[in-house]
Amino acid sequence: MPREDARTKGVRYLAEGRLIVEAVEGDFVLARCRGNGAIYACGHTPRRGWWCDCAAKTHCSHLWALMTVTVRRRNA
Repeated sequence: MPREDARTKGVRYLAEGRLIVEAVEGDFVLARCRGNGAIYACGHTPRRGWWCDCAAKTHCSHLWALMTVTVRRRNA
């Protein structure tokens, strides 16, 4: 069986109800996502960009779950 990539795993986490968006205010987003055993904080801030406190060095499955339900609004 092939290994899931981060994006596919993130969509699965979302479908399984593992993501909780805690706050959204302008470009600030804060969420928690339950991975395989641990719960990670993740989000977006204008200064830091997309971030997650898991050990992954790139966009992880937790971020993909969050980015799947987050739309960035463009300034008019």
